[in-house]
Amino acid sequence: MNGIRTSAVARLSVAAMTACLLGAGSSAAVAAPSLPPTADEAGSWGDTKKWDDGLTVTTWKPTKFTPSNTAAGHEAENQAVKWRIKVHNGTDEPFDAVLMSVYVKSGEDGESCPRIFDSAKKLDFGIEGSVSPDANAAAEFAFDIPRGQLHKVDLEVVLGLDHDGQHWEGKVK
Repeated sequence: MNGIRTSAVARLSVAAMTACLLGAGSSAAVAAPSLPPTADEAGSWGDTKKWDDGLTVTTWKPTKFTPSNTAAGHEAENQAVKWRIKVHNGTDEPFDAVLMSVYVKSGEDGESCPRIFDSAKKLDFGIEGSVSPDANAAAEFAFDIPRGQLHKVDLEVVLGLDHDGQHWEGKVK
């Protein structure tokens, strides 16, 4: 688990340094985090969401699964759930996926759910590297969700510092 925390801290450090560098010498402010979506704005499982610059993300329906005995981030009393997520780069420049983040919240209070890493099930670090213009990249992302909160789950994908998060909501069956 310590390696996972270290990885998360490293990604946040890179994000903070990038924000500082992008802001250095300019008066441009880094955008504030977006507010949670209203019911009309959130997508359903399987929907494709598009950002203004041409990047799109499609999520598949969530799937319950049993993690391997070497998985990190799973507690036996919770349900392991995974989503396949595809990014399409509809821009003219390569998309650097290093700052892409995926989050899950569940239940009425929007409790944050930990990510599951399970190399035996090919659930590692998600989309790595960059995505060329007019190309796709996909990976599976897994989370540990309390069984009593599967009726209300919010999946959020953030493509980097200059992209607001997009949300998909629904039940995990």
